[in-house]
Amino acid sequence: MENQTPVKELELYIIRHGQSMGNAGYGGKTELTEKEIHDPVLTEKGIMQADNAGRYLREVEFDAVISSAMLRAVQTATEILKYQTKTATLNVLPLACEMMFAPDYKGVTMDEIRTVNPNAVLAPDVDPDSPMVYSNLKDNDEAGTYERANKLLEYLREHFKSGEKVALVSHAALITYIVFTLMGYSQKAPCFDIDFDNTGITKITFYKAGTNKYGDTVFSFINDTAHLKENGLI
Repeated sequence: MENQTPVKELELYIIRHGQSMGNAGYGGKTELTEKEIHDPVLTEKGIMQADNAGRYLREVEFDAVISSAMLRAVQTATEILKYQTKTATLNVLPLACEMMFAPDYKGVTMDEIRTVNPNAVLAPDVDPDSPMVYSNLKDNDEAGTYERANKLLEYLREHFKSGEKVALVSHAALITYIVFTLMGYSQKAPCFDIDFDNTGITKITFYKAGTNKYGDTVFSFINDTAHLKENGLI
C-alpha cells in the first residue's frame, strides 16, 4: 500500500446556492406565488456570494458544472461558470433539487432555466419527460433522504470516474445527507448537524477502491466560506 499510487476517480466540489429570497424572508412580502414559495430566486447579496464563489474557484478547471433545476441553484452555478474557461455548459440535474416538495409541484421548465443560462442542458441520462424537481414522498422521513443522497452519489460516481473535477450546486438539506452518507450514517442522522452557509463549499475526493492509504473517500474541507469572509458577505 505504501508504494501504491492513489488513483483519483472524482474530485467533487459541492456548493450550496447563494442567499435566496426565501432565506432572506421574502423581503417581508406575505402574498406569495407557488413558484416564490418553492423556487425563490437569489437576492442581490446571493448573487454577490455566487460571484465571489466563482472567483474563489476560478483556478479549479471544472470538467463539468452541475446544478439542481431550481432557479437559485441555476443562478449560482451560472455565476461560477463565468470564471471557467474549460466549460461553459451547465448540466441540470433534477435529482439534486431541494427536499420535501408538495407532490404536485413540478418545478420550472428548461425554457425558463435557459432564460437564466442559455447554455443549460439536461445532465446526461436524464429523462426529458421527467419532472424538473425530484419528488419523493419518502423525502419526509430519514429513509427517503438517505435514499436520495445515495442515488445522487451513485449518479455522480457512475458518470465521473476518470479523475474529473466536478462542481455540484445544490441545497443545504441534501448536502447534509450526502455528507452524512459518506461519513457512514445510513439509517438515521448522527447526534450532530452541519450548518452549510450560502455558497459554502465542500470538497470531497473519491479514489479507486484500495489505492489510497488514507481511504477511498477523503474530505479536504466542509463548508469553506473564506470567499465570503473576505468580502463581508457572511
